[in-house]
Amino acid sequence: MPTSAPHKIPSAIRLPPELLQRVDHYARQLESELHVSVSRSDAIRRLIVLGLEDAEDVRDAEHAMQEKGGISLGAVKAEYGL
Repeated sequence: MPTSAPHKIPSAIRLPPELLQRVDHYARQLESELHVSVSRSDAIRRLIVLGLEDAEDVRDAEHAMQEKGGISLGAVKAEYGL
């Protein structure tokens, strides 16, 4: 019995033209590196996954520092205006 791909829920978002240009540039870079066709949707999905993984890593690191009694990332950002 063939397995089907997981169901994907369509989602529409509005992005400023400058951001779409950056996404398209990223898609072209991926195409060049991977030698496969990369759609704008493919690029957006990849960027979302990478961004979420990065945010989760930062959150995990901040929790680990707080558990050890260290300064939090939020405090560092506030001190340096980030």
